[in-house]
Amino acid sequence: MKSIYEKIVTLKKEGKEFIVITVVEKRGHVPSQIQSKMVVLKDGEKAGTIGGGLLEYDAEKLAAKIFETKEPILKKYSLNKDNEIIDTEKAGMICGGNVTLFFEYVGLDETLFIFGAGHVGRSLIYHMKNLNFSITVIDNRKEYIQNIEGIQNKISGRYSEIIEKEKINLNKAYIIIATHTHEHDYEVLKGIYKSNYNPRYIGIVASKKKGVWMIESLKKDVKKKIDLKNLYTPAGLNIGGKELDEIAISIISEIQAVRYEKKNLQHLSFIKK
Repeated sequence: MKSIYEKIVTLKKEGKEFIVITVVEKRGHVPSQIQSKMVVLKDGEKAGTIGGGLLEYDAEKLAAKIFETKEPILKKYSLNKDNEIIDTEKAGMICGGNVTLFFEYVGLDETLFIFGAGHVGRSLIYHMKNLNFSITVIDNRKEYIQNIEGIQNKISGRYSEIIEKEKINLNKAYIIIATHTHEHDYEVLKGIYKSNYNPRYIGIVASKKKGVWMIESLKKDVKKKIDLKNLYTPAGLNIGGKELDEIAISIISEIQAVRYEKKNLQHLSFIKK
């Protein structure tokens, strides 16, 4: 059987949010052990135990609320001799004992999708792999993604098909479009705008001329209103430099600026915000 720590690592790798409940204090006769842990997922799945019974049941109900607030909570429970909760707020020992639980929300990493595993994509991976992002690289050339290290996911296939068949979740994601042809770049961009996803950031590695062509094409090809508020082309902040790593750092800086809602910065994008 997996330990609770292995379960936590697995859930992080799978990109799931969950609550960790830990026994941090006990006094008197209670069924819990110090440092015992239980993990509760949003769908009600759980792993581990903090003692079972009504204590665990009440803890699960509180965990469900914490998914909304995402705030840590320290809560003391008073139990009677039958380990029933008799006053969840009372601090003193009553008949049975007291147990204090710490509830910690473990959230999702930010998600970054890089379309294109060429030079720009690889440089972005190199500089972003130590940041708090779950990175997925997508390329229609399978041989280009086989030997990439330091990322969570690698997908090969037709770009539009991957998006249209919902093989990835682009909601609230950060997206970089840097494929090896203009046609594939537009294929990705059109697929995103035809979908019902709402990414936080879409950056296109492109010249201004190419960016203008893609936006004009979108207006013709996508049969709904085009919202460009999250689209940046050319991608990156205007911090100088034309070398590959400098371009990557410029794009990462822009992603961080969007992530932390920094204003009044000089973007390379010609699209007015």
